[in-house]
Amino acid sequence: MRIHIASAKFLYRFIPGLLLLLPLIASANGQVAIKSSTTISNDGSFTLSWEIPRNSRIELQQATKQTDTFKTIFKGTDSATVITGLSDGDYLYRARLTDAQGDLSDWSPVLVIKVQHHSISRALSFFLIGAIVFVGTLLLIMLGGKASRQGGNA
Repeated sequence: MRIHIASAKFLYRFIPGLLLLLPLIASANGQVAIKSSTTISNDGSFTLSWEIPRNSRIELQQATKQTDTFKTIFKGTDSATVITGLSDGDYLYRARLTDAQGDLSDWSPVLVIKVQHHSISRALSFFLIGAIVFVGTLLLIMLGGKASRQGGNA
């Protein structure tokens, strides 16, 4: 009976300590989590970031929903990368870690980013508003300069 009580006390003290170490154990063999600055991009650019353990490298891959074939676009120790120049569509990203011994982690869950540029009518409306503001500012400068010269001569 004493052996069982001693075992129970040991487990009672051992399990909380094990639970405290669990995040460290999981991060050594676990997946990397990718974060994005946005889930929908209107200009074809965004930032992907992640946290990696010391002495580890990350491999980042990209695919489109049409091809579903992942290609490596980044390998290194940086904690972020900027993606630019993408056309409309859904882009898939995943990553995995390589530790100092060369062991690979599992692939991260796939992150989906939708690129949907502004419509041409919206882009033209932005251009038109900008042109109106530019012409208005130019007229105010020219009329203000003329009024200033006339007021100075009198």
